[in-house]
Amino acid sequence: MIGKKQGPAPGGWGNDSLTAYLEHFRNNQFATFVGRPAEIADLIAIDGMFKRLLEGAVNPKPFVPMSFLLRAHSAYRSAAGAVMAGQLYEAQALMRLCLEHAAYGHYIGGDVELWKRWMGRNDSDKNKDAVRKEFSAGKVKRKLQSANAKIGTAYEALYERLIDFGAHPNEQGFSMSSAIRRQPNGDIHLDAIYLQDDGMPLNLALKTAAQVGICALRVGQILYRQRFMDLGLDIELEPIRRRY
Repeated sequence: MIGKKQGPAPGGWGNDSLTAYLEHFRNNQFATFVGRPAEIADLIAIDGMFKRLLEGAVNPKPFVPMSFLLRAHSAYRSAAGAVMAGQLYEAQALMRLCLEHAAYGHYIGGDVELWKRWMGRNDSDKNKDAVRKEFSAGKVKRKLQSANAKIGTAYEALYERLIDFGAHPNEQGFSMSSAIRRQPNGDIHLDAIYLQDDGMPLNLALKTAAQVGICALRVGQILYRQRFMDLGLDIELEPIRRRY
């Protein structure tokens, strides 16, 4: 069923709290698609570049990072879907996942022994501790910065923004997705906003989603520069990158 266009909703859909929420989620995606055509066009273009870079690659060198970029692309799609639906708080963690998969792929690169150590993380407590230290956020970031300072700086700025707005439980993310209301009788109600309406938070999330996708693609450009050029992705990405 994956990838096939679905017909009308099945019987019973929307009659419970979960599927009613999912219906609202989908309707919000439609509204964002119609109401924000320029932003959505950029998200679609970024997705298309991911798809062209990743599909049909035969024996890519280095091989391992391609699998990380595939997961980065999947996370990008999940994040874009959540942002379009207005699920902005949780989208931050998905966008962070996209960034980190791309950066991990770059960190491992063509180092087969490093890949083996990463794959053996859960073989023992000793291995787990060693991999945790070897793959620290600082080391991953510094290697990316040493390869390309501009991409490394963009990665760090996006990573910190995502942490602040929901990739970790932090004040800014909570404030963005909560509302405090005082009732006439003096009671205080705390509302958690699951799906944001149109407005400034959606503006920022759409912008961030595009920037995250661009950053992950640029990591792919470092790793597979010739393929990027052969597909014309460097030329296609440049005008979108300049807008963000």
